[in-house]
Amino acid sequence: MKYLGMLTIFVFVMASFVLGRGLHAQTDVLADETPELVPVTDANTALNADMARAADIYAKLMWAAYCRTGERNIRKSKAAYDALIEELELDGESIEGNQVLSARGLSFIYAERAALRFSRLQNINGAENDIRKAIELNPKSVDAKWILAQILKERFLSSIDQNGRGNRKTKALEEEMLLVGQQIIELDPDHGEAHDYLGGIARYLGKIDLAITSYKALTRILPFKAEYHWQLGNLYESQNRLAEALQSYERVITIHPEQISVWNRLGQLYLQTGNNTAAVRSFLTVLESIESGTVPPPSRNSSWTEVEAHSGISLAYQAQDNFEKAEHHITSAIALLEKRALSIRSGNRTSRARSRERIELSVRIRDARYTLAQIYLRFNDAQKAVGTFEKILAVDDKYVPALTGIGIAYQMLDDVTQAENYLRKAIGLTSQEELPDAYNALGYLYAEQGTKLDEAAALVRRALKSAPTSGAYLDSLGLIYFKQGKLDAAIENLEQANHYLPDTPEILLHLADAYLEKGFKEKALQTLEHAVQIEPDNVELRQKLDTIKSSR
Repeated sequence: MKYLGMLTIFVFVMASFVLGRGLHAQTDVLADETPELVPVTDANTALNADMARAADIYAKLMWAAYCRTGERNIRKSKAAYDALIEELELDGESIEGNQVLSARGLSFIYAERAALRFSRLQNINGAENDIRKAIELNPKSVDAKWILAQILKERFLSSIDQNGRGNRKTKALEEEMLLVGQQIIELDPDHGEAHDYLGGIARYLGKIDLAITSYKALTRILPFKAEYHWQLGNLYESQNRLAEALQSYERVITIHPEQISVWNRLGQLYLQTGNNTAAVRSFLTVLESIESGTVPPPSRNSSWTEVEAHSGISLAYQAQDNFEKAEHHITSAIALLEKRALSIRSGNRTSRARSRERIELSVRIRDARYTLAQIYLRFNDAQKAVGTFEKILAVDDKYVPALTGIGIAYQMLDDVTQAENYLRKAIGLTSQEELPDAYNALGYLYAEQGTKLDEAAALVRRALKSAPTSGAYLDSLGLIYFKQGKLDAAIENLEQANHYLPDTPEILLHLADAYLEKGFKEKALQTLEHAVQIEPDNVELRQKLDTIKSSR
């Protein structure tokens, strides 16, 4: 506005001028009891007319704004804006020439009416017409573009049905929402609401890099708002940028150390990055907080948090070869889950809700038991592994991972018949999304027995189709070729196995046997010496090494 922007100063000056005239008249009366009133002439009457016009517009605009402050006067406010805009249009106010209102001034009035129509009157069509007019008059108006952004979001949400599907206008709305959000940020890089708006849209549309840029800006603008660090951590995690995700989550707990769910998330990421000590520390923070009562009373969500902490710390202790603590924590998780399952059966929730949660709990209990059984396998307690797998199979006798696991456990117990039966059942139940462990385990079983070697090779090659870089599967195939007398193929596969799973004594022993059979005594000796360094208490390795040394 050419004059409207100066009206506050104008009103102050005019008031001072009137007050000054009054004081001057009083002085004259004291000097002369019959003062003569002399009219003041203004050489620039056009200026006064423009200022008077500006004052009139200002007064009407203030009246419209004042009426917006009360619910009962909203209609009056709308009528005031309507009358003002109609008056301006009839008077031929334009953005050209020496007029009272500039393009920016006219844009402001249209934007004000748009805001009223959108937020208070729910007239989205009228609001959009007004705001597009406002932007046409002043393309750099951040406030006008922000109102448009909210209108577009409202239209977008209305275009999505209950199944998350849009209509023919949805795509165009998505594109304009992104464009307007970016325009606002270009005009005002510190517009926090616009960054939040753009980040949410970009994330919804799968434009993760753009979403990350927006949330990074938000963590700069509002560094102590934990929500934005959490969102940024989620985005980094979705791109497997785990180090950056860790930094973001660590920032969350720096701001809100009582957020135990974030400690759980941190623990999971520490596990993925191999920092098992930090993982233990994170999960212990959760468990100690729950035990000390520094978190709210147990609810469904908090009980899940405790289960996740026990499950996570069990994996961390397992990675640290701490069998007892690994077993204790996963057993605690199972106990919590079973307690929850019991409370559902005796609760009074709707049958549908109970059914849904029972299914969820059943899967969680199964997975926790499977983890426990794997711990027993890893620490060579095959009998306990069998018992745990049997509990899983008692609920679901077609669960392929458990069938495979119990087959491996029986193999460790030298019960070849049971091992073969369970592994063949697992293979028979696999679909196109097959689990290759069953094929490899059965093939390795035959290799150890020295029987059905052609079938064993076919089984392991089938497993390798799903995981061609698996050191365990390559070791199995190498052992089969060794038993078949195909020494070159055996050495090739065993060397690959050693590449993908270095420093594994079992693979090194198989490779040494192949080297020795091929006549490569020095290679066999070096390989066995390396294996003994890794596992000095392995009797089989030491005996094999002594045998080679004595034959030199």
